Amino acid sequence: MKRLWLLPLLAATIALASCNRNTVPESTQAEGDTTAPAVATAPQPAEPTPLSVLLDPGLPSSGIQPMQAGGGTLPKGWKPDPPLDLSGDMPSDEAVRASIVKAVNYVLDQQKENGSWDVVLSGTLLSETADQAVDAIAATSLAGYALRRHIKVDPERISKAIDRGAQFVIDRVYRGKLPMRVWYANWRYTLGLKFLHAEYMATEDEAYRSELRAVCRRLVQGLLSLQLSNSDAPRLEKKRRARVSLRVRNAPTPAKLGVVLAPPTDEDYRGGALITRIIEGSAADEAGLQVGNRICEAEGVRVENSLDFYMQETDWVGGQKVRIGVRREGAKDFTKDITLKQTWPGYLGLTLSPGTGDGPVVTGFLPFSPCRGELEIGDVIYEVGSDEITKIEQFHEIEGGIKPGDDIRLKVRRGEKMRKKSVKVEAAGAPEGWFGFGPKEEDKGDENGVVVEEPLSPNSPAAKAGLKPGDRVTWIGDTPILGLDHLYDFAGTVAGGKSYKIKWIRDGQEMEADVVADPTPQPFDLTWEPDINRRNLSVYVKAVDKAGVAERAGMMKGDVIVKINGQNASNLMVFRPIYYKLTAGEEVTWTVNRNGKEVDVTYELPKPSETSEPEEEEGGWAYYPEMGESPSFSTSAAVLALLEVQDDMKIQGLSRVLRDPLKSAGKLIDSLRVEDKENGGLETYVYRATSATYGQIGIDVKGCQGRNAICELTLYRLKSFHRSKGDLKKVLGQWVNYRGELDAVRRMEYYAPPGKRGSPHNGDRNFNAAYYWMFGHYHTLLAAKEVGGKSFEEINEICTKALMLTQYDDGTWLGHPSFGPLCGTCLALWILGETEGGWRDNYGDPITQQKKDGGPNTPEK
Repeated sequence: MKRLWLLPLLAATIALASCNRNTVPESTQAEGDTTAPAVATAPQPAEPTPLSVLLDPGLPSSGIQPMQAGGGTLPKGWKPDPPLDLSGDMPSDEAVRASIVKAVNYVLDQQKENGSWDVVLSGTLLSETADQAVDAIAATSLAGYALRRHIKVDPERISKAIDRGAQFVIDRVYRGKLPMRVWYANWRYTLGLKFLHAEYMATEDEAYRSELRAVCRRLVQGLLSLQLSNSDAPRLEKKRRARVSLRVRNAPTPAKLGVVLAPPTDEDYRGGALITRIIEGSAADEAGLQVGNRICEAEGVRVENSLDFYMQETDWVGGQKVRIGVRREGAKDFTKDITLKQTWPGYLGLTLSPGTGDGPVVTGFLPFSPCRGELEIGDVIYEVGSDEITKIEQFHEIEGGIKPGDDIRLKVRRGEKMRKKSVKVEAAGAPEGWFGFGPKEEDKGDENGVVVEEPLSPNSPAAKAGLKPGDRVTWIGDTPILGLDHLYDFAGTVAGGKSYKIKWIRDGQEMEADVVADPTPQPFDLTWEPDINRRNLSVYVKAVDKAGVAERAGMMKGDVIVKINGQNASNLMVFRPIYYKLTAGEEVTWTVNRNGKEVDVTYELPKPSETSEPEEEEGGWAYYPEMGESPSFSTSAAVLALLEVQDDMKIQGLSRVLRDPLKSAGKLIDSLRVEDKENGGLETYVYRATSATYGQIGIDVKGCQGRNAICELTLYRLKSFHRSKGDLKKVLGQWVNYRGELDAVRRMEYYAPPGKRGSPHNGDRNFNAAYYWMFGHYHTLLAAKEVGGKSFEEINEICTKALMLTQYDDGTWLGHPSFGPLCGTCLALWILGETEGGWRDNYGDPITQQKKDGGPNTPEK
C-alpha cells in the first residue's frame, strides 16, 4: 500500500493551518451598483480572509455553500456588470495608438532603480502571499514582455528599460533567488521563461543568446521540479523518493567531485565557480584540479557560480563519468572527464550517548541497523576495528571512513558486570538523513543560506546542537548552502547516521556544531489498506493484504487505529504527523480497537513491493507544490512557455528532458475536457479534476471561457492529442457567444464576511472570476491567430473594442485591489500586442506622441 491516500487530506490540512496563520489585510470594497464608472476608490476596511481560499478557489467543500449573488459571501449590493456593448465602429487607429502610448508610459514610469517592476498588494484576496503571487520576478516579466510587444512606441527608452528588467531577472536566477516552495512559484517560472524567450528572439547577439539559454535552462529545471504527478506530489520529488527506496537496496549512491566552491556574492556571481579547497583523495584531487581554478561548465551546461554547479552535483552518483570545463588563470580553458568515486558512507545505525569516559553507550538502533540483534542497549563500545575509543567523537570519526559492505568488529562491555563481548557486523549503505529543521520558505535577502523556520522539534538533532528559529544556516559539511532550492536538492545527499559540521549565523555571529543526521523516513508498505470514518475522522483497516506481515501479526479488517507506538492516533489529525515519521525497517506497534477491546499488533514495516504496476503519469502545475490538484489553465500556460523555449532556443538535450513532462501535462489537460450536456454537448475544460464532481456548476461552459482557449491551444500545439484547427474554431465560437460572462465579474472583488469563507470566484456566474477577463481575452486572441482568416478578424475586433472600452483615464486597466493596475495594464498590452491594425505602426516622435494623440477616446464606463 502506498502513502498516497493521505496526500489530498494533507493538502486540506495545509489549508486549515493556513487559516490560523495567515490573514488578509485591509482592502478595497465596492459598494452599491457596480455598473457605475470604474474609478480608483479609497481603501476601506475588510474582514480578515483565510488563505485556504487559494487552495480551493471557487469550489464548495463539505458544509460550505458556493457564493450566491445578493447574499452569502458577495459584497453587499454587488451586481454583475452587463456585457460590454461592442456593436459600434472600430476605434480609430489614432485612438488605439494613443491608448497604447499612455499605457506604455505608465509601465515605464513604474520601473524601479534596480531595473525591476514590483507590486505591493493589500488587496482582498492576498495577504502574506501577495509578494509571492506578483513578486518582482513575475511583475518584471509581465512588464518586460508587454514593452517588448510595443517596442515601436519608443524604441530607445523601451530597449533600455527591457534590458534592465531582463538583467534583473537574470541576476535573480543566477543568485538562486526564485524559491520554488512558495505560493505561485509556477507563475514566476512560467512568466520568466516567456519574457526571456522573447528577448532571445529579439536579439542577434550570440553571446547574449548563450547567456539567455543558460538562464532559461535553469528556469526550466525549476519549473519541472514543481510539476505534480497524478495530483499527489511533484514529479521529480516522486522520482527522488523512488531513488531513495532503491538506495536502501544498495543502488547507486550520491557522489561528489570533491571541491569546495566559493559562495556567490554581489561582487562575484558570474564567470565560473571559484574552487577554494580540494578535498584530499577525492576525484577532483586525482584529476589535478587546483585551488583558484574556476569551473565554468559541467556536463555540457554553463556554470556561472557555485549554485549552478552544486544544483547539478546533487544528481550525480558514484561511478559516473562527468565532463568538467575548467578556467585556469594564465592558461587556455580546458575540459576533463572525471569518474566520481563511490563516497556514500557505510552505516552502523546506532544512537549513542557519550557515556562516562569508558566509551559511548548504545541507546538505540536506527532503521536498517546491521547492529540490531548483535548489540544491546546499554553496551559500552570501547573498540572499533583495531582502534580503542573512549569518546563519542572518536566513534563518529571512525564511522565516517566506513564504506558499505565493510566488515566491522566492535568490542563492548555489557551488563552490570561489564563483561567484554566482541561482535562482527557488515556495514550497510547509509539511508538518507536530515537534521530536523525546516527552512523559511520566502527569503528575499541576498544573503546565502536558509533561515530556520519555526517550530523546531526539541528532540531533533538541530535543536540538540543549539540551532534556533531565525538562525541562518550557511554551511553543512563541506558545502555552502545557497538558498532554499539548493537546500531541498542537497538534502538528498545527506547520509543518515553521519556527523556533519553545520555553521549558522545568529545576530551577526557565526556559530557551529557537529550534528549527526537522523535517517529520514524511507518508503514502506503498510500491507493493509487504510480508510477514514467520515463521522469522527478515525482511521480504520479497510482491507488486509493476504499473507502480508500485518495479517501474520494479527491485523484484521475493521480494526480502528487508536495508538501508534503508544501515542494517541485516534483521529486523522493526530494520526497523520505520527504516520509520516514512520519508516521502512521500523518496528511499529499498532493499538487497535476491535469489538470494544484494545489489541496490540506489532510488526516491522517492510520496504515497498517492486511488483506493482507503474502508474500512468499525468500531472501539471498548481499554485503551490503541495496544493494537490493541477488547474488546467496554469498547466497550459507552463506548457506553452516550455514549448516556445524548446522550439526556438536550441538548448542542448532539452527536447529529451521535456518529452515525459510535456506528455504528462498534456494528459492532465486532456483529462479535464468534458461535455456540457446542458449546453448542447459543447466541449469545455474544467478548472481541475474534482470540478466535475460538483455537478453542472463545475462544468458549465459559461464558466470556462477564461481557460478554454488556452487549454485547446496547448493540446493543439502539443500535436499528440489529435486536436485540430477545427477544434480551436469551435472554442472561438463558444467564446464569442459567452464572452459576456467574463464581463459580468470583471470588476468583482473578493469578499468574506466575518466567520465565513468567500471566494474570488462567483458561484452565481458558474465560478467565473475577475482574473479570467484578461487571461481569457489574451489566449483566445492567440488561438484565433492560429486559426487565422475571418475567425481572427472577429476576435481581433472584439478584443480591441473591449480594451478601448475598459481603459481608465490614467491609461491603466483593471485596477483590481488583488492584482493592481500594473498587472492589468501589462496584460492589456499583451493583448494589444497580438492585435493587428494600423495602430501597430506610425508612432512617430515618441517625445511628442502622447501630447499629439491625447489619450483614450473612450474612457472606462
